[in-house]
Amino acid sequence: MKYGWLKIAGLGLALTVSFALLGWPGNTQAQNIKVGGNNGQYLITREKLSADYEKAMEVIRANYVEPREYDDLTKYAIQGMLHVLDPHSDYMDAKAFREFNDKQHSRYFGIGAYISTRLRSTYITEPFNGSPAYRAGLHYGDQIINVDGKDTANWDSTKTRELLLGERGTKVRVTIKRPGVEAPQTFDITRDQIALPSIPSYYLIKPNIGYIGLTKNFQSTTSMEMANAIAELREQGATQFILDLRGNGGGYLEQGILVADKLLQRGQTIVSVRGRNKANDQSAFAETGASENFPLVVLINGNTASASEIVAGAVQDHDRGLIVGETSFGKGLVQRIFPTMNGGGLILTIAHYYTPSGRLIQRDYSNGSLFDYYAKRNANGKVEAGPKAELKQTDTGRQVYGGGGIEPDVKVEFTDILTPAQQKLFTGSWLFVAQLINGQIPGVNQYKLGGMDFSSKLKGSEYLVNDEVLKAWSEYMNKFAKEHSDFAIKPAEIEDNKIWARKFVREEVLNAAYGQDRAKQVISDLDLQLQRAIQEMPNASALYDKARTKSNAMNRR
Repeated sequence: MKYGWLKIAGLGLALTVSFALLGWPGNTQAQNIKVGGNNGQYLITREKLSADYEKAMEVIRANYVEPREYDDLTKYAIQGMLHVLDPHSDYMDAKAFREFNDKQHSRYFGIGAYISTRLRSTYITEPFNGSPAYRAGLHYGDQIINVDGKDTANWDSTKTRELLLGERGTKVRVTIKRPGVEAPQTFDITRDQIALPSIPSYYLIKPNIGYIGLTKNFQSTTSMEMANAIAELREQGATQFILDLRGNGGGYLEQGILVADKLLQRGQTIVSVRGRNKANDQSAFAETGASENFPLVVLINGNTASASEIVAGAVQDHDRGLIVGETSFGKGLVQRIFPTMNGGGLILTIAHYYTPSGRLIQRDYSNGSLFDYYAKRNANGKVEAGPKAELKQTDTGRQVYGGGGIEPDVKVEFTDILTPAQQKLFTGSWLFVAQLINGQIPGVNQYKLGGMDFSSKLKGSEYLVNDEVLKAWSEYMNKFAKEHSDFAIKPAEIEDNKIWARKFVREEVLNAAYGQDRAKQVISDLDLQLQRAIQEMPNASALYDKARTKSNAMNRR
């Protein structure tokens, strides 16, 4: 399937960065250009545009209170211009563009581990299975204190990450401090290509229900991963499927089309694109279609966006399955990347996409700042989708709305949001787990881990937190509160959150033992949205049967 107008791919521009900033056309030999707005157009020379930009740059660099580099100013100027257009048009410098391309090809080069900031320092939270970090012996809870001779003990994870990334085959020396080990440990690690799968987890959640966690962005390998997941789960006995798109922020739209193709009937519309250039207006259809029919439930939330919404919208509009969870983000803009001559990339919105019923699901962005658009949330922590608009109908006549994301057929709110007190307790509780799994909490050595296990069969009853652990947590947190008064933790907050602590400590021990994705399998019974998806499977099957019956009747006419 080839839809070049949907694929996020670069189109060469004969532009210098400054001309890209000034909106100069592709023909840089032109001597003037029409500019202007409501008051009419007028001609301005190429030299005038260039002179205005260079003058502004000269004034800033000569007079601003702090020194600024040319490249940085150019990047910020381009970004500022694009952000005025819409929230998704953007500019990446050469370094960011290289990292973007690596991620879109499901890879990057480094040591292969999740790292996070705790107490203004960087800690390992998970070495990936088979990665250089895993093979070297790095563990959950290791504090990175030195990288290639640079003292990183008080660096945050963003700054530390820059030192850990590098070309494949190059070496990096990492020194860590591990709970229970007196002397720091140093590891010489050879960087390698790190896989970034779109589907990090799939398994049988019930004897006949397959769970597919497409929770990472759509990348070049996504449709292949989807096909493999379905095939393997079929072999294990799956006759029904849950597709989890929660947290999936989009990516390659062409891959979204290919995934939808594996779910719909051949010939059904997946998505339509319409923009300013009418010659590019097209629709994508399921070319192959699902090889087998099966009941389907799709999980979404406020961070489900773009290509993920294309899949969810197509499933909903064709009544292929039920959508469960929370209203999606609401991104209906299509971007194309135009490489610039300095190795960067200009991301420009070129069109809107519409679901099969004709819904534009893009949220309104005309009021408020870029920060508000991405971060503004209501009291429950979810993205505010805006008012309903654009009443449409699915294939069987159900009402759906555009203009505010994909609304689920079955709403199940996410209830696991940290209270203000729990936010204060989080860091100390995480550090407690790091001590616990390294055998540094007296009387509870059964929680000590020797490393991560990515292969053993999960039972569902591992590492339950007993009263001894909870007592030790309370003692640790009271001590932590005294040593770190800036967290302003009160003794009553520790006492009142023991139930939360029991759950938190177990989940983190599971993360340390099995990795985040496998740990979720153990505690899937606590995922209310996922459990509701299982319950809704008969209704999803009935809806799909109704849609197929109507479709077959129309085809016989």
